[in-house]
Amino acid sequence: MIRSSIIKNAYFTSSQDGDIKKVLKNIKSSVNFAGMKQTHSSDVKIINSKGIYNSDGIETNTQDLPLVVRVADCIPILMQSNNLISAVHAGWRGINSSIFEKSLKNHNFKSLKISIGPHAKECCYEVKEDLKQLFPSSTIELNGRFYLNLRKRIEEFCVKENIELEVSNQCTICDDSYYSYRKTSTIQRQFGIIWQ
Repeated sequence: MIRSSIIKNAYFTSSQDGDIKKVLKNIKSSVNFAGMKQTHSSDVKIINSKGIYNSDGIETNTQDLPLVVRVADCIPILMQSNNLISAVHAGWRGINSSIFEKSLKNHNFKSLKISIGPHAKECCYEVKEDLKQLFPSSTIELNGRFYLNLRKRIEEFCVKENIELEVSNQCTICDDSYYSYRKTSTIQRQFGIIWQ
């Protein structure tokens, strides 16, 4: 498990950490949480109680309510500013639909901290011409193949706005400690967890 170095109660699990209830019991001693039934959209919901929400982003100012994002290769994003926290699932569809920018709407940039967990990285995230066309400045070409840096827009935005950002070094495709749909077509997922 990876613990954020900039957000007090933010964690990213690996395939070895077990299901979400076991993880929460180990780190928080409570199994109540708010999660998402992800839709690969740019929908972000403001919530205040446990449950599963149809969206790719949830945020709350409710104390002691863990927010959980499930991912395999997409980017798990955890955010905190003042007393607001967010958990976001950002795949290429969500990034293209501006989910990251939409998830920032209620945050105070001066106190905002963002942690990005393990995800498919440009070392392994091979894409076809259609995604190269969609993300031309985020795609690199090696030996006639295209590889996507899905977090590039996020990093550029954070630099421009002077937002504190940390990015995990782990790639879900080449690191066997993580589930990867692209690598094995698994339905298993790891989690990003944040609470205040």
